[in-house]
Amino acid sequence: MHHWLRAFSFSLVLALSACGGGGSSSGPAKTAPTANFGFSCVDLTCTFINLSTSQDTGDTIIAWTWTFGDNSATVTTPDAAHTYAAASTYTVSLLVIDSQGLRTTATKSITVTAPATAAPGPHAGFNVSCISFDCTFTDTSTYDAGSLPQSRLWDFGDTVTLATTDPATHTYPTLTTTKDYTARLTVTDAAGHSSTIVRTLVVAPPATTLGCASTSCSLMLTQPARVTVTLVSHSCSARHDTVVFTAPVTQTVFSDGCVDRTGVPISIGGGAQFPAGTALQLSVLSGTLPNVAIAFTPILKVSGDFTQGWTLIFDDGYGGPGEPDFNDLVILVKATP
Repeated sequence: MHHWLRAFSFSLVLALSACGGGGSSSGPAKTAPTANFGFSCVDLTCTFINLSTSQDTGDTIIAWTWTFGDNSATVTTPDAAHTYAAASTYTVSLLVIDSQGLRTTATKSITVTAPATAAPGPHAGFNVSCISFDCTFTDTSTYDAGSLPQSRLWDFGDTVTLATTDPATHTYPTLTTTKDYTARLTVTDAAGHSSTIVRTLVVAPPATTLGCASTSCSLMLTQPARVTVTLVSHSCSARHDTVVFTAPVTQTVFSDGCVDRTGVPISIGGGAQFPAGTALQLSVLSGTLPNVAIAFTPILKVSGDFTQGWTLIFDDGYGGPGEPDFNDLVILVKATP
């Protein structure tokens, strides 16, 4: 089992200057896929999870080639597993090819360690969940009969270590782009036998820009109006993709958008009328999807205006064929004078 858990805080002030752009008669240029993968290694045995995405509409990734850095045979499945013969640092590569024939390679260095001794002994494991830069690590290690826990050491992959604590909390440095970290947990039993797990996690900052799907990206009330929000549709598997109004009032509109009821307008501020010139602000938080890591920065796009209402389309950042598809949440914000 893979245990990447990821929550992403996506906060926007939706009152931006007008923006837009023209198209080309020849159509958009094709974009090469984005190759990426996560990994989890317990001692010498590793699992590799494909997190690659294709950005072009209707395009998919059709081929994967894994190289493990130890002269072993390549593997051509989307995900892969491999056991190394000896403790060392290895260079692992994933080559992906999309249906247009475009290709990209992702390469990462991994360090695996051999268990200190044969059974009985510990078997390291941990789960991690993050909201923006703040992450919680929970020790899930198991011990053979006759092996008793003695100590643990966390290494968060950013030069910070922490002993003993479980669960452990850690705040990563403020970033402006998504970054992979490699976290490590070493557990040791009373007899001095140890086991280590190393795992990648993706830390992503709150978004600070809004993609324009029309000539205007402003959610500004041009007249005094009451505001409602409707979940038009959802097509996501995560839990707790959340929509929260932060101004002019604070209100959780949808606490679990992937399963919340669609088609029901929710009044903001109990139906209060807000004055002209009010900028509507909200946050969208990408929830967690068990056993899957976030693959790219969640994205929100908006179209519409004060008169017809604003349609917000959200992709929560989980990868796979056809992602991002901008249909995880479709939200209508409507102002009624």
